[in-house]
Amino acid sequence: MSVLIAEDNLAQRHYLNEILTREFSEYIPVIEAADGEEAVKLTLENKPLLCIFDIQMPKLSGVKAARAVWRELPATRIIFWTQFPHEIYINEIRKIVRSIEPQPTYGFIHKNNPEPRFLRFVATVLEDGADMIDPLFKDSFQRPLLTEFEAEALRYLALGLSNWAIARKCSLSLRGVESRLANLYEKLINPLEKTADETYDKLVYNVRTRAFSEALRRGLINADEIEKAEGELVHWLERDYRRFLTEKDAKEK
Repeated sequence: MSVLIAEDNLAQRHYLNEILTREFSEYIPVIEAADGEEAVKLTLENKPLLCIFDIQMPKLSGVKAARAVWRELPATRIIFWTQFPHEIYINEIRKIVRSIEPQPTYGFIHKNNPEPRFLRFVATVLEDGADMIDPLFKDSFQRPLLTEFEAEALRYLALGLSNWAIARKCSLSLRGVESRLANLYEKLINPLEKTADETYDKLVYNVRTRAFSEALRRGLINADEIEKAEGELVHWLERDYRRFLTEKDAKEK
């Protein structure tokens, strides 16, 4: 049985290799991967019992690498080791885990944890086969999951799209978009921020802006996601404008 480390930072990768080889010698060799694509390839080839994936890696993120690995080897245990515990990643990990039956064993830990605590995490996941979540992120793992539409809608809100545009882009009715966004706002706006008077709350807050602000604070959307969505939007707008003109001409005839 072996262990695989996927980490693009060479010093951190060597550090992990050193302590795992020392403390878990019965699971050597420790295999190293420098990016997400290599991690998937080496995992499928070597079938390690445990993988330790950095979240943000070149070519393929740790989350997407985990999805690819679990698709083929659902029994593989994975620890996500990261400096960027944004909820956008936590939300996706939770959805992936829930989609697999039986659910795979995994852990989630911040890189700044001291070595003894990290080793306890490894022992729990690797040897006990139990999930282990860094206490720092317990709240994030217990919050309501965002649906695919809700995660996508956050990007559209960041780009300033109207409900009308979101409806066209997602092939939904305007009423359907409004209903789904209302559910999203309910998940994101802290109930403690509300008073007993719903009328007052509606006058005080712009729920659209407030929900997006909360999403930014919790890391449910980040600059990389917005930049990617901006590039995709440009191409969609070109196509949709032609569609709009066609629809307009049809109405005028």
